[in-house]
Amino acid sequence: MGKDGFSWFVGVVEDRNDPAQLGRVRVRVLGRHSEDLTQVKTTDLPWAHVMHPVTDPSMQGLGHTPSFLTQGSWVVGFFRDTEAQQPVIMGSLPGAPSNTSDPTKGFSDPRGEDAFEPTFQGDPSYGPYPGLRDSGHDISESDTNRLARGKSSEGHQSLIDRRSQRLRGDPTAEIGPDDGPENTGIPTATKPYLESVSDSAVQETRSFWEEPHPKGIKQNANPYISGAYPFNHVFESESGHITEVDDSPGAERLYRQHAEGTFEEIHPDGSMVTKIVGDNYEIVIGSENIVIKGSQNITVEGSVRELIKGDYIQEIEGDFFQKIHKNHRVKVGASDPGGNREEEIIGNYGYNINKDVIGRIGGDTTIDYEQSVTQIVVGSYIVSARGKVIPGSNGLGTGIFLTTNSDFTVSAVGNISQSTISGIVSIKSGSTLNMKSAAAMTINPETTLSQIVGTSWTSTTGTTWAHTSTGNAEINAARIDLN
Repeated sequence: MGKDGFSWFVGVVEDRNDPAQLGRVRVRVLGRHSEDLTQVKTTDLPWAHVMHPVTDPSMQGLGHTPSFLTQGSWVVGFFRDTEAQQPVIMGSLPGAPSNTSDPTKGFSDPRGEDAFEPTFQGDPSYGPYPGLRDSGHDISESDTNRLARGKSSEGHQSLIDRRSQRLRGDPTAEIGPDDGPENTGIPTATKPYLESVSDSAVQETRSFWEEPHPKGIKQNANPYISGAYPFNHVFESESGHITEVDDSPGAERLYRQHAEGTFEEIHPDGSMVTKIVGDNYEIVIGSENIVIKGSQNITVEGSVRELIKGDYIQEIEGDFFQKIHKNHRVKVGASDPGGNREEEIIGNYGYNINKDVIGRIGGDTTIDYEQSVTQIVVGSYIVSARGKVIPGSNGLGTGIFLTTNSDFTVSAVGNISQSTISGIVSIKSGSTLNMKSAAAMTINPETTLSQIVGTSWTSTTGTTWAHTSTGNAEINAARIDLN
């Protein structure tokens, strides 16, 4: 091989469905095969091996396999044998196709509804090539990808879609029916405005952020330095998967996109934009460490669930704000044997509850006030104690016990009422007991009234003293003086 001269050729790929799955293609060779399919059918063309570069081992699935030649590709190659039955493809030849594929003739993509051979009849998933593509590539246009030709990149459908779907504009602004997809910027969280409990409360206006411009530049940028030919190295698959390694001076960037629109792009300034059209799944088998030197905004339009099977530790060196538009439900100790909640507040604690407070404490409550306590009750104030023994505190565990080391004063604008259902009301003073009424005082026992005075009893009446008894009146004393 090689001793009989080098027989090279130029031809067109017409079939790539290699039954051996070696990446081979069938090529119709100029000057050797006629375009008349009745003379040489596509299925009669020999299979040509495709030469890979030295960066592809071409063995054991290593490297970039299979070869990426499509029907309609113009290629250059050579024959390994004198019978011209062992062609080898060395490379493909770009150009500017002057017309679309004619499946009734050779040197074209043979697939289509009007295909000459039944094998190629039907509507192919991609192609026939050359022809109009979803990306926008047209006949008589250079085969070089639009994304690699500077300003022409703005005519590539993937970039058109990205610009039209970019999240931008104040989402709170009013828009008209013809404004398009404006006002789709992402709103950010605001702090709660606690004017009733905080002297430093500030009411915030909601702000938003926008998705950066694709490629890091505007569509009408002047000069347009992104994707400059020949510095942008583009790969695009048949379905529309795209990668770009853009070395354009001053606009260097990396880009990768799925055909459905999911992409990630690193802009010239090092910023990275990731946009996921569908769902996102991230699985980390080991640990994950993240540091963000600047700020972070997170906006979730749906629900958020977090299941943490270990400890959850938060350390916040600044302020911690929570603004909850609806209910807030917390359960501590949800699993057996339960858990505790412990808080320590070094500063003040302020709260404002506009409606009812309902609570239940299953155990004892001990609160130690080191300074004054003031309670202002606009309505009723009811305390009900069913009694429970607390060792060293309340003896038999009955009643309500109030103890103070200084004065105890009860002051009411209206009435004060004390009553028991069946027990005794006892009032005892450590020294003097004073009882005074600004108006009349009535003592009305329903049975016997007993008075036991340890020493003397003095009674003074400012005017008249009257005593009426329906029975006998007895006064017993060593001596009785009446004046």
